[in-house]
Amino acid sequence: MSIRAIFFDLGWTLEIPETGDWMLTTCFRKYYPKEVTDRIDRDLWHTAMRKAAQPLIDHHRMDTLETEIEDFAQFYEILMSSLPGVSITREIALEISRDRCYNQNNVIVLPGTVSTLQTLKDRGYLLGVISDNWPSTRYRLEQTGIAQYFDQMTISSDLGVYKPDERLFLHALKEMGVSAQESAFVDDLAGNLETAERLGMYPVLSLVKPNTKEDSRYTMIHAPEELLELEIFKK
Repeated sequence: MSIRAIFFDLGWTLEIPETGDWMLTTCFRKYYPKEVTDRIDRDLWHTAMRKAAQPLIDHHRMDTLETEIEDFAQFYEILMSSLPGVSITREIALEISRDRCYNQNNVIVLPGTVSTLQTLKDRGYLLGVISDNWPSTRYRLEQTGIAQYFDQMTISSDLGVYKPDERLFLHALKEMGVSAQESAFVDDLAGNLETAERLGMYPVLSLVKPNTKEDSRYTMIHAPEELLELEIFKK
């Protein structure tokens, strides 16, 4: 059966964080420069990050931007209040959170993304998104101009579960109206591709993120435009 639909993860597949970190944005760095946070003991830092992220993991379902802003303000409050020698106010936490949601400059669309998506559309493919993300994702994709290329988007916060939970993949396939065997999935994490492949989707591993390990089980690409050279996507 030939491929009719291609689903994409977003982070480290079609876009990257401007600062190299999805949470520690430029606005965050305005108040907490890297040279300050780098002086914090790494074990303490990682413990604080896990503590701050746990509510986002436990209560991932989000329906509105307002909820996202509130939940991420809480993330920054927990993170910084858990560390020695730093502090944060409610106002600063909300400022960082709002900027993270609304400032599309926090995310860089990879070179070649737009031309790749356009070429795939011209070749007749349906294009979709399966991403661990939040309500602001749709707003951001509209602002960066790539939302128009997608026929369907499955965002994890809509369902309240993260990949590799197969419910995300099944939701995307149902919404697109295609079978797994007619679909491909591009992601930067092998664990997510394992679920996609188990369901019958053709898996492609993105190596965009620095130090991502190659995995011979999967077709691999280093940039979005390399998809166009794969025989399976030539029509």
